[in-house]
Amino acid sequence: MDKPRVVFPFVEAGFGHIMPMTAVSQAFEEKYGDRCEVVKTYFYQDTGNPVMKAIEDDLINEVRKHNHHKINGIMQFALMALVGQKASMSYLFNTRYKKGRQACMDYMMSLKPDLILNTHFSTLYFANQCREKLGLDTDIVAYCPDPIVGRQWDKRTDLIVLSSENGKKQAIKKLKLKPEQLATVPFMLRKTVENYDKGKQYYRELHGLDKDKFTVLLVDGAYGEGKLEKTAEALSKTDMNLNVVAVCGKNEPLYERLSKLETKENITFKAYGFTDKMLELNAAADLFVGKSGASNLAESSYLEVPQIITLYATPIEKWIGEYYIDEVGTAIKLDKIDDIVKKIGEYYSSPEKMQPYIDACKTVKTTAGGEMLADILFERLKVRFPEL
Repeated sequence: MDKPRVVFPFVEAGFGHIMPMTAVSQAFEEKYGDRCEVVKTYFYQDTGNPVMKAIEDDLINEVRKHNHHKINGIMQFALMALVGQKASMSYLFNTRYKKGRQACMDYMMSLKPDLILNTHFSTLYFANQCREKLGLDTDIVAYCPDPIVGRQWDKRTDLIVLSSENGKKQAIKKLKLKPEQLATVPFMLRKTVENYDKGKQYYRELHGLDKDKFTVLLVDGAYGEGKLEKTAEALSKTDMNLNVVAVCGKNEPLYERLSKLETKENITFKAYGFTDKMLELNAAADLFVGKSGASNLAESSYLEVPQIITLYATPIEKWIGEYYIDEVGTAIKLDKIDDIVKKIGEYYSSPEKMQPYIDACKTVKTTAGGEMLADILFERLKVRFPEL
């Protein structure tokens, strides 16, 4: 028989959707790639069709706007709650993205999935539309990187997987999803995070940092929009002996400005643009400071780095932050720059005050999520293809 096709569509809209997709697709390919045809695609990019890429560019732009002016995200979610999921998604894909909609539907059909996993709501919508309107014969699964399922996630989906039991209860109560439509696994970290075990001093020296200084990692998502610059500027003037690492992501103007930042002699300062060294930098850090991103907070927690969350750009990020503050216990939330610097000073002077947060990090120290979801996907395939 032909091998069942399992499709993993990657979407850039922030990198919180790419990291878990990487984890599960790698786990699935390693474990079941001999029995299934694994198809990985950057959904909006791989065809080279500009009207498809325009959709992803707009999604990226919306993330940037939410980070810069959080009222954008609040208003969008309020309107979605007001008019409902169906009307909201219809407007988005039939009006706003009308030019690229057909190309996306055509590409989804051409992939011929027997099962498709989605970590972004847009490919999830197209998969469901293709099944409902065009007869695509596929099992549709979603992994929601957020601890709560928002209204943007298509309820026609066969299975939505979360990393929070409370999120599962919320989805049943508020979104009226059926229990059999929901499952939970630990947050899907890349398996490679296990390799970053050589100790903080090793990774500091690797990046030209003082191996003995308290190290603060500043991250405001893939696009560096938020309080990162002001926090870096404030820390550059303190009397603490610090390593300060600022990751600007794809925000090149911010990177250029911070590359020229003048600091006091007691501060060792490093600025990075978009980098594939995030795990090394997390492993070097004593403290993560930045906005509430699911993958960044999960990686910091795995590497036993407590977090100060400085910004909720959207209701989704508020859900994520509250999950790590209230349920997991690895983070606190501070809004004002003066309060952030004061708290860093407190941890700098009394590192033992971070110990409860470090202990909480150890409770979520697992990379099992990717393999667990890979197993769930394969078991679903076996229902349709018993010969597997």
